[in-house]
Amino acid sequence: MFFKRLFKKKPSNEDADLIRQYKQTLDTAFAGELYGRYTHLVYGVCLKYLRNEEDSKDAVMQIFEKLLIELKHHEVSNFKSWLHVLAKNHCLMWLRSARVRHEKSIITYDVKPDMENEEYLHPLGEEENGTLEENLVALEKGIQELPVEQKRCIELFYLQQKCYKEITEITGYDLKKVKSYIQNGKRNLKIYLDKDHE
Repeated sequence: MFFKRLFKKKPSNEDADLIRQYKQTLDTAFAGELYGRYTHLVYGVCLKYLRNEEDSKDAVMQIFEKLLIELKHHEVSNFKSWLHVLAKNHCLMWLRSARVRHEKSIITYDVKPDMENEEYLHPLGEEENGTLEENLVALEKGIQELPVEQKRCIELFYLQQKCYKEITEITGYDLKKVKSYIQNGKRNLKIYLDKDHE
């Protein structure tokens, strides 16, 4: 199989031992052995999200490169779960980048049901308020105009597709603050976009 050629296996060690050895030596052979145990799982995650074999194979290699960096800076107690999240986030970011490149759509406002009503779902109608390109430029400007906390939470929630819990961990804000910053950020964006397109 494709991935069996990528990583040569050494005598089996516990995941935690390989992580420790990699951090101490930065020898990619340790990370490679560790990753080799789970490449089939990573490939499965990639295939689930990307729905393309070649893109998924590319993603498996990119995730390994990302792992070499991330593993140096994180304390990982359950490698398999941590790697699953890393792979999933990589695929979501890849899909977002592809969407921006090919469809030029970065925020769809398809928010959680308990957060907004219909008027916020599509603040700009393409026919009524100019071209999609103009709308996206205005949206990017609007995000830059937000207060720092709102801007950070909006970017993490929509552009990086982080959940509330992940945002609280990244920013240090409590859950209520995160929800409030996202809610107020969207409201301020709508006000900015409506004003910009009057």
